[in-house]
Amino acid sequence: MSNEYPDVLGDLVDAKQRFEVNGVHYVMALQPATIAPGLIANVHIWLQNCWDVPVQVAITLQMAAHPPSILSTVQAQTDVPLEAAEVGEVTIPVAANSQGAPGEYPIVVTIGARYEQRGLYVRSQKNTGQLGDTLLAFTTGLNLAAVLGLGFVARTCPQQQLRLHVEGSPQCGPVPDLTPTFVSHWTVADLPIQGKAQQYVNDQRLYLLPKLIRQPLYLTFMEESQARFRYASLPLQIGEAIFLAKILTYTAEYFLSRPEHQDAILVPAYSLAFRYNLPVSDPIFLIARADYGRMIRLAESISFGLLQQLLDRAPWTLEEQLAVTDLVANRVELGGNLPAEFLYLPLLLGGLSVASQVQMPGENLSQSLSLLAKSYSQRATELADNPELVAIFEQLLRAAQDGL
Repeated sequence: MSNEYPDVLGDLVDAKQRFEVNGVHYVMALQPATIAPGLIANVHIWLQNCWDVPVQVAITLQMAAHPPSILSTVQAQTDVPLEAAEVGEVTIPVAANSQGAPGEYPIVVTIGARYEQRGLYVRSQKNTGQLGDTLLAFTTGLNLAAVLGLGFVARTCPQQQLRLHVEGSPQCGPVPDLTPTFVSHWTVADLPIQGKAQQYVNDQRLYLLPKLIRQPLYLTFMEESQARFRYASLPLQIGEAIFLAKILTYTAEYFLSRPEHQDAILVPAYSLAFRYNLPVSDPIFLIARADYGRMIRLAESISFGLLQQLLDRAPWTLEEQLAVTDLVANRVELGGNLPAEFLYLPLLLGGLSVASQVQMPGENLSQSLSLLAKSYSQRATELADNPELVAIFEQLLRAAQDGL
């Protein structure tokens, strides 16, 4: 197919290995997988219509009859109408009876898809993607699948079995709302914006790239970071601002230095410009200010990847990495209190990892490291509850100082 619609599913969830029913891609997960009696878990099903016509999706949940299940839902079948090429997320709550016996309970999920009139495929069943091998620890939520493609294979499978663990003391409370919900993440109406951004970047690339040089990127990231983290009730000290700007600058340069990956930075930023009528003449403004929240997510993923490379292990699980990334990105975009622990983990650890690779003209790296060490010492009480973070930070700080 010469013109495929973007793979939005790959940005919502890890979907390199996905499933397919009659031209609808899906991925599902049970969250949380363990609950106490009386509580609820949610069956999340991400759907991507690969047809250029509307599709009706039927999702059926079946609890095991033997042994008798203590689980319940508001309805056995949930019908979800998808527009042509629409991508969305269904959430179906499942409750565990507070009087039920603890144990492991299977949930069989069957998915069917039908259409009134057969259309044309606008997305394929597999894609090699253009991202390739990178430092990124994860790709979910980074807007890379829709722009570059992450590679995937869809396998036909109309039925999945999930397992919910029920354990612990019964929890009593108000009757939970078990109403299924649907959130639409992408429709055909979103396509012209990305197409316009892609066309603009293609036409203006030779004009844009010379503007994206290190010093203005670094200074803008530093200024924007100070404003954003103040908004998150975590004012940055000067050493922290320096090394946060370093990892953000490194992240931008990591993609911009590779011709095949430049669109990962440029196209989402210009999509924002065309969506919200922002001026398009200053790419640094769009990348370092307008798209700051996504740049933080990219920097988090690269920081976790750098740590795994340096330590030859992943100090935190993928679930923890994604949770930290969501927390920080949400706080710098929406406000709220952000503990200092989640500035250091992993962003300032990442900044330390690339300290010598991202230096400004006239910068005294020894002085910058001293400023960070001073900032860190003033956060000692706040960080003491995370001894692994403290140990890794001090290890990287010593290594950077010894390398001078």
